[in-house]
Amino acid sequence: MTILTTTIGSRRILPHLRRRILGISSSASSSLEFSTSTPSPSPSSWVTTEVLEDDKRIALLKLHRAPANALSLEMCQEISAAIRNLEEEHSTTAVVLSSALPSKIFSAGLDISTELYKPNLDRLPEFWKSFQQLFLDLYGSKDLTTIAAIEGPAPAGGCMLALSCDYRLMDASPKNRSNIGLNESHLGIVAPPWMCQQYIDALGHRQAELALLSGILFPPEQALKIGLVDELVRADDNGDDNLEAAGGRSSVEDAAISKAKEFVRIPQGARAAVKQLTRGPLVDKLERDREKDVDVFCEFVTSDNVQVAIGRYLEAMVASKASKKKK
Repeated sequence: MTILTTTIGSRRILPHLRRRILGISSSASSSLEFSTSTPSPSPSSWVTTEVLEDDKRIALLKLHRAPANALSLEMCQEISAAIRNLEEEHSTTAVVLSSALPSKIFSAGLDISTELYKPNLDRLPEFWKSFQQLFLDLYGSKDLTTIAAIEGPAPAGGCMLALSCDYRLMDASPKNRSNIGLNESHLGIVAPPWMCQQYIDALGHRQAELALLSGILFPPEQALKIGLVDELVRADDNGDDNLEAAGGRSSVEDAAISKAKEFVRIPQGARAAVKQLTRGPLVDKLERDREKDVDVFCEFVTSDNVQVAIGRYLEAMVASKASKKKK
């Protein structure tokens, strides 16, 4: 009898593991209805770039994947490709990263229902590699100075995107519901070591440890206080109650562009050298450990207890949405 196996990284997954992942163990709730979705081809409009007419050194990189800019394999690849394309345009040395969604959600993080729950075992390692690569391309870019314009929630992987930028501005308007943080503990999972190190670098060891344990999402004022963001912008500071400034850009985007114009006055070689000194060690470590990181992630996320926890989280999300619709 031939025993079929599936390879994840350098590990081989036996049929009982495939059955466990695709069917969930008997300890799981029988009411779970989520299944692995078939990813559709990603439209090019998910990620767009625009070079400023009055300063070719600055570009806007906007995320358009409704409803929440979730990071699927294809979305990660599109953002990485956009970053590399801008790097090849040697005239561009600063980039503003923002959401173009009407909801202004910066990014809700990983596409849980597509990539993590009952995952496709052939796709799973490729997804994680694309997520690693996105981090390496954004956090590790020496050619680009990056500014995050955060106008909505940025949990988990969205927080990674923001922390990977060199400067972070956040909307603190009274009506805004922005928050940011690594909240993976609520899903029964933990961020990978390189994301945790990002957190530690930004918050300090003890503050990061507590935040990771509790899965806190910080509102703007707290995010500024602990170092998750560098600057707060209020729409009413500029008489901009509708968050739409001249030229169709929001106050936060305009403030981010102003900051980019400050950065481009600094010689690009100096900016690149600083980033190499401050970010190079973490980039180098992940590049050395990529295969191990893929193996650990795949083994962890496909374990019974994690699959059950993710399933319950998704079920709770559906129940919450249904409750809101009734109201």
